[in-house]
Amino acid sequence: MNEQAHAPLSELVRVWFRRLLGMLGEHQVQGLYYLILNQVERVLIEEALLHSKGQLSRAARILSLHRNSLRQRMRALGLSGNRTGRKQK
Repeated sequence: MNEQAHAPLSELVRVWFRRLLGMLGEHQVQGLYYLILNQVERVLIEEALLHSKGQLSRAARILSLHRNSLRQRMRALGLSGNRTGRKQK
Protein backbone atom coordinates (compact mmCIF):
# COMPACT_ATOMS: atom_id res chain seq x y z
CA MET A 1 0.00 0.00 0.00
CA ASN A 2 1.23 3.49 -0.72
CA GLU A 3 2.71 5.57 2.12
CA GLN A 4 0.18 8.39 1.71
CA ALA A 5 -2.64 6.01 2.65
CA HIS A 6 -1.21 5.90 6.18
CA ALA A 7 -0.20 9.56 6.49
CA PRO A 8 -2.16 11.77 8.89
CA LEU A 9 -4.59 14.15 7.20
CA SER A 10 -2.50 17.13 8.32
CA GLU A 11 0.51 15.81 6.41
CA LEU A 12 -1.52 15.15 3.27
CA VAL A 13 -2.85 18.72 3.44
CA ARG A 14 0.69 20.05 4.01
CA VAL A 15 2.05 18.22 0.94
CA TRP A 16 -0.92 19.27 -1.20
CA PHE A 17 -0.72 22.92 -0.10
CA ARG A 18 3.03 23.13 -0.71
CA ARG A 19 2.45 21.75 -4.19
CA LEU A 20 -0.29 24.33 -4.80
CA LEU A 21 1.92 27.18 -3.59
CA GLY A 22 4.68 25.96 -5.88
CA MET A 23 2.31 25.98 -8.85
CA LEU A 24 0.97 29.44 -7.98
CA GLY A 25 4.42 30.96 -7.65
CA GLU A 26 3.98 34.68 -7.09
CA HIS A 27 0.32 34.58 -8.20
CA GLN A 28 -2.17 35.44 -5.48
CA VAL A 29 -5.63 33.90 -5.34
CA GLN A 30 -8.26 36.11 -3.72
CA GLY A 31 -9.94 34.26 -0.85
CA LEU A 32 -7.68 31.19 -1.11
CA TYR A 33 -8.14 30.26 2.55
CA TYR A 34 -11.94 30.16 2.27
CA LEU A 35 -11.87 28.44 -1.12
CA ILE A 36 -9.87 25.60 0.41
CA LEU A 37 -12.00 25.40 3.57
CA ASN A 38 -15.18 25.27 1.48
CA GLN A 39 -13.79 22.45 -0.65
CA VAL A 40 -12.84 20.42 2.43
CA GLU A 41 -16.17 21.10 4.12
CA ARG A 42 -18.04 20.08 0.95
CA VAL A 43 -16.25 16.71 0.89
CA LEU A 44 -16.95 16.09 4.58
CA ILE A 45 -20.66 16.80 4.14
CA GLU A 46 -20.97 14.82 0.90
CA GLU A 47 -19.29 11.78 2.43
CA ALA A 48 -21.36 11.97 5.63
CA LEU A 49 -24.53 12.16 3.53
CA LEU A 50 -23.41 9.26 1.38
CA HIS A 51 -22.57 7.17 4.45
CA SER A 52 -25.91 8.02 6.06
CA LYS A 53 -27.82 7.32 2.82
CA GLY A 54 -29.02 10.92 2.76
CA GLN A 55 -30.37 11.01 6.31
CA LEU A 56 -29.60 14.55 7.46
CA SER A 57 -29.94 13.79 11.17
CA ARG A 58 -27.52 10.88 10.92
CA ALA A 59 -25.07 12.86 8.76
CA ALA A 60 -25.21 15.70 11.30
CA ARG A 61 -24.41 13.28 14.13
CA ILE A 62 -21.45 11.88 12.16
CA LEU A 63 -20.11 15.41 11.79
CA SER A 64 -21.03 16.41 15.35
CA LEU A 65 -23.25 19.20 14.05
CA HIS A 66 -26.81 20.18 14.82
CA ARG A 67 -29.10 19.22 11.92
CA ASN A 68 -30.01 22.87 11.31
CA SER A 69 -26.33 23.81 11.18
CA LEU A 70 -25.74 21.08 8.62
CA ARG A 71 -28.61 22.39 6.49
CA GLN A 72 -27.26 25.92 6.75
CA ARG A 73 -23.79 24.81 5.64
CA MET A 74 -25.29 22.77 2.81
CA ARG A 75 -27.20 25.82 1.56
CA ALA A 76 -24.09 27.99 1.82
CA LEU A 77 -22.13 25.44 -0.23
CA GLY A 78 -24.92 24.93 -2.76
CA LEU A 79 -25.47 21.30 -1.80
CA SER A 80 -28.81 19.57 -2.24
CA GLY A 81 -30.51 17.22 0.19
CA ASN A 82 -30.08 14.13 -1.98
CA ARG A 83 -28.01 11.12 -0.94
CA THR A 84 -24.68 12.52 -2.09
CA GLY A 85 -25.37 16.13 -1.23
CA ARG A 86 -24.29 17.09 -4.74
CA LYS A 87 -26.40 19.41 -6.85
CA GLN A 88 -28.83 17.54 -9.01
CA LYS A 89 -28.50 18.12 -12.75
